[in-house]
Amino acid sequence: MKLIRPLTISDAMLVSSSIAETDHPAWNAGTAYGTGNRVILAATHRRYEALAASTGVNPASDPTKWLDLGPTNRWAMFDDRVGTVATRTGSLSVVLATGPIDALALIDTDAESATVTLTAGGITRYTRTQSFNLGGKAIDNWFSWFFETIGRRSSLLFLDVPVYDGSEVTVTMTRDDPGDTLACGTLIAGRQFAIGETEHGADIGIIDYSRKETDQFGVNSVVQRAFAKRMTARVVMQTDAVDDVLRNLAALRATPVLWIGSETFESLTVFGFYKEFSIDLAYPTVSYCSLTIEGLT
Repeated sequence: MKLIRPLTISDAMLVSSSIAETDHPAWNAGTAYGTGNRVILAATHRRYEALAASTGVNPASDPTKWLDLGPTNRWAMFDDRVGTVATRTGSLSVVLATGPIDALALIDTDAESATVTLTAGGITRYTRTQSFNLGGKAIDNWFSWFFETIGRRSSLLFLDVPVYDGSEVTVTMTRDDPGDTLACGTLIAGRQFAIGETEHGADIGIIDYSRKETDQFGVNSVVQRAFAKRMTARVVMQTDAVDDVLRNLAALRATPVLWIGSETFESLTVFGFYKEFSIDLAYPTVSYCSLTIEGLT
């Protein structure tokens, strides 16, 4: 079991992006807005829709006048939500001035492949390309079509990034067809923390927030809503690491992090919070940590 503590991507960290922030016109204090007008607030990188006519009312300060529609397309991959996605046709590239990191992850992404390149001091220190195809290779010829595993995963992990101070990371995602739309739900860059080895028997599933109601005549009505992944796992760890694990987990309360129960199973990767954890000081050299993880929607 590992976790990645994500950096909060600021304006200064986002060096460049192939997505322009042009979803709607920028909000202007001197413009008279009518109901239904949509704007972008540059300070928050969020989109707003006018609920009533107004002039000079900051969208972030008055929810009775403005409805928050969520992050802009450019910043959707950097918010703490799984359900918001950044989209672009063909390919998507971002450059981040992250500083020292040792891990990067792409979550809820619909693409063909992703390449991560790290530079420091003007020198390329790391570059790696991974395919989202289950077989690990692009299905771009007849041999691959017949003999490679067919299917596509939605997340990729880059857990071998070298640590360099003052580094910049370039992340490039592509589709096999340049006319197809690429989507990236969450891009996470940060530092790893290893707890121990996840035991067999981990419990995984989802929490469904859809509404299902039956009226007095037996008629069902269903409103499909978001869902969140969940995971319950038991981890074997060294007893002499108990204090360090306890301190780190306590510091991460109410903090969304990426939990990696196993690199083999994509379903054991959950971006969210721990609901609870307990540590069993079982033996002089080996102890156990039980975790219940709830994902973000």
